[in-house]
Amino acid sequence: MDRLSGGLLPPLSGEFYQYVLAAVYHADGVWGEATFDLYARRLPAGWGYMVAAGLDPLLHALQHFKVGEEEAELLRKNPLFSHIKGSFFDHLKRLRFQGEVWAVPEGSIVFPGEPLLRITAPLTVCTLLETTVIQLISSASLVATRASRITEAAAGKPVIDFGSRRWPDPWAGTLAARAAYLGGMTATSNAYAAVQLGIPVMGSMPDTFLAAYGEDQLAVKAFLHHFPKLCHLTLPQDEVEESIRRFLPFRAQIQSVRVDHRDLAKGATEARTALDRVGLNDVKIMGSGDLEEVAIAKLVAAGVPIDWFAVGKALSEAQDRGRMAFRIAEMARGPEPVPVTREGSAPYPGIKQIYRFADRDMLGLEEEAWELERRGGLPLLQPVMREGQRLGESVPLAESRAHRQRSLQLLPPEYRSLERPEPWRVGVTDRLAGLVGT
Repeated sequence: MDRLSGGLLPPLSGEFYQYVLAAVYHADGVWGEATFDLYARRLPAGWGYMVAAGLDPLLHALQHFKVGEEEAELLRKNPLFSHIKGSFFDHLKRLRFQGEVWAVPEGSIVFPGEPLLRITAPLTVCTLLETTVIQLISSASLVATRASRITEAAAGKPVIDFGSRRWPDPWAGTLAARAAYLGGMTATSNAYAAVQLGIPVMGSMPDTFLAAYGEDQLAVKAFLHHFPKLCHLTLPQDEVEESIRRFLPFRAQIQSVRVDHRDLAKGATEARTALDRVGLNDVKIMGSGDLEEVAIAKLVAAGVPIDWFAVGKALSEAQDRGRMAFRIAEMARGPEPVPVTREGSAPYPGIKQIYRFADRDMLGLEEEAWELERRGGLPLLQPVMREGQRLGESVPLAESRAHRQRSLQLLPPEYRSLERPEPWRVGVTDRLAGLVGT
C-alpha cells in the first residue's frame, strides 16, 4: 500500500520563530491568503537536473496538520509570548490546513528556480508549514536525484539502497528508502518500506549472525532451515577464497556474495575468480563500500565483475548537497491578491506555471496558459489538493517511479552527464519578467 500511515508531524513541528511570526500576523489582522512557491535555489555541483519527490508524504502531513490544545498552552506559558492575547492560542487550537496545493507529479524532472509546488493558504498557515514543506520535499528530492544518477551510472545493473542506518531516525530512513526507490533503485534494506510500501527487499547475512553461532556452517544451516531463498553471504576483505570454501556445503543455496572492499575492483575480481574456480559460476557478486555514481560508472566501464551495487552513504549525504526555499509569491492586500516583489519573496512573483518544450522550460503567469500551451508548452504543475482535501487517490509509488524513468529518457544525454552536464534552459515570459521589481 503506497500510503504512509500514522502521525507524521510531531507536536509544534517547525521552528519556534515561525510561531512568533504567526502571532504577529494574527495580532495585526494579517489574516488573508498568500501563495508560496517551493523551488531549488541551485543544483549541487555536477548535477544537471532534479527529481521531484516527497509529495505524497507531504499531502498526508497537510491533511493531519494541527497544533493541538496542549501544545498551544505550552506556547501560551512561554515567557516570550507574554504579550500575545489569548485569541491567538485559541486560533492555533482550531487551525487546520484548508488550502490549495499545485505540484509537479512525483518523479518529474525539474530545474533550479522552478516551483516544484505552490501552496495557497492563510499567511499564518503557510508560515507554520515552511519547515515541514522543505524537510519533506527537499530531502526526498535530493535522495531521489542521487538515486537516479547512481542507477544511470550502473547502466542497467541493479542497485540496492543500504542507507537506512545512516539516517538520524527510523522515519527519515523510511522516507529516504521511498525516495531512493522512486529514483530508480531496485530494492531496499528498510523493513517498513519493504512491508508497507511494497518495495523489493534485499540484505546479506552479517558477520554478527555468524559470530552468534560460533561456527559458520552451523549458522548458515540454521538460517537456511528458516529462509532457504535468502542466502546472500558477506565475504571478509581478507581470505576471500578460504571463506568461499567454508560455504561450499551450501553451494546449491548460495545466491550472492557481498564484497565490501577498500579496493572494490580488486576484491570483486578475486571473488569472481574464486567462485568460478569451485564451480559457483551462477553466484552473483554484490559490491559495496562508500560507492557513488562516478565510482560506479568507472567500475562498470572497466568491466569489473560486479552484478549488483549496494549504496548507503551517498544517499544520506545527498540531503547536504542542495538547498530549497519556500518563499511568498502573492498575497491578499485588500480585495485582490497582488504579486509580492520585495526582497525575501520568490524569484518571480505571482501565480505561475512551468511549461515544458522540447529544448527548454518557460515560467509564465497563470493567465498566459492559453498562449504557452498553443505554442506547444506542456504545463507541469497540477492541482493536487483543494480546501484541504486531496484531489483523487494517492499515486502508486511504482507509477511515480515509472514517470521518473520516462521523464529522464526525454532529457538529452548532455543534460544527464554525471560530472559536467549542460545546463537546461529555463526562461521566463516577458510579462512575468516585467513584474520583477515592480
